[in-house]
Amino acid sequence: MQELDVIWWRRPSGNSWKKSHQTQLPPDVVDEAAIDVILNDCMASFTGIMLNEFRGVWINHPDASRKAENKLSQLRAALQAGLRVPKTLVSQDPGIIRDFCRALNNQAIVKTVAGTTKAPLTTHQVNDALLSSDRTLRLSPAIYQEMISGTRHLRVNAFGDRFYAALISCDRLDWRVHLDEVVVEPYQLPKETEAGLRKFMTILGLRMGIFDLKLDTDGEPIWLEVNPQGQFLFVEGLSDMKLADAFADFLFEEATSYTSEFKTQESNKLHI
Repeated sequence: MQELDVIWWRRPSGNSWKKSHQTQLPPDVVDEAAIDVILNDCMASFTGIMLNEFRGVWINHPDASRKAENKLSQLRAALQAGLRVPKTLVSQDPGIIRDFCRALNNQAIVKTVAGTTKAPLTTHQVNDALLSSDRTLRLSPAIYQEMISGTRHLRVNAFGDRFYAALISCDRLDWRVHLDEVVVEPYQLPKETEAGLRKFMTILGLRMGIFDLKLDTDGEPIWLEVNPQGQFLFVEGLSDMKLADAFADFLFEEATSYTSEFKTQESNKLHI
């Protein structure tokens, strides 16, 4: 552990991790509860060891990623950072939800607060069928937001102090499940937007973050959400942006800066 300078902590406890490790269990271990205990205990032990012993740079620290993954925490941080955020409601109260959507002439979208890894869930525009069902609206809280018109979406890849923005042109509301229809090209972020995103990362203690924004009809970037460990290589695959190289450079710089700082601290100790 002492030999490591930087760790890219990318979703080590997801379903893919569990599936790969489950295949390594003895064939006679078949009880689902037992399997879950074994995998959870292994993951918790590994995470605890890393948190206790690693002294280098986290990309991102597990605690920072956990907080930043919560969409309510994201919203608060975006407002604190001065970013423009759509009008938003998080609720499971049918009357409040209907009033909110009515005030927007039903030009509103709905998306999950946390979602599930067991099924792909996309962002949808609210409709009469949804709003008419008290039972559906009461089942769980959801995020209802003002729908931002337009077909120009931004995917902003923040690696430390450097920001690499891609403009994604797509007629679909949720372009992520229609990559065969998108056009991707580099985009120059306005300075004030970059400053806001930088402040956002400071508030949540992030060293990297993959942001989704959308340009309104006036061309102003509107913040939507962040994934602290989001995917970015698909952007390189759909454009000529060299994000893999940029991220590798970022990791190298983080590691070398930590090594330099550590050597300085050790040198200072010797002179005390």
